[in-house]
Amino acid sequence: MAAIGRTEASSGSPDVIVSVMSKLLEDLVSRNDQLPLAPSQVTPFHSSKPPAITVRSYLEDRILKYAGCSEETFILALIYIDQVVQFNPDFIINSLNVHRLLITSIMLASKFFDDVYYNNAYYARVGGISNVEVNSLEMEMLRMISFSLFVQTDQYERYRASLYSHVGIQSQPVT
Repeated sequence: MAAIGRTEASSGSPDVIVSVMSKLLEDLVSRNDQLPLAPSQVTPFHSSKPPAITVRSYLEDRILKYAGCSEETFILALIYIDQVVQFNPDFIINSLNVHRLLITSIMLASKFFDDVYYNNAYYARVGGISNVEVNSLEMEMLRMISFSLFVQTDQYERYRASLYSHVGIQSQPVT
């Protein structure tokens, strides 16, 4: 199967996808914050305390506003976050790591998919972390997903349709 490509039409707006992603991640974090965190589960993505900014504000007011990513980039980023969890069963997404996961996965997705993207230092500024940290997180995420950035079209379409189903919009397959 062919992977999604730049010449394929996107029928959606990143605003809709970001809104749905925000809600889904906020709900997940709210549930997972109730779980105990063992010292062995702490990764470089974990902060010592939750950031003051909400997931919604982080995605909408920082990343969407300043990174200028495509809808596809946000969907790929969500797939990469899911892969982190699938490949690392002890990893739990919570308020201590969700922000770093987001900025790192979006940066990787943008580099992999978008024709034009910003450098790591820019994503670090947008994400509110240092350039050294974003570089380290990039390598850590790549290791955690076995450097597997390629996504099959059918997997991408499943994620896209699932995200749109949360807002009652019928997603048309990318052709």
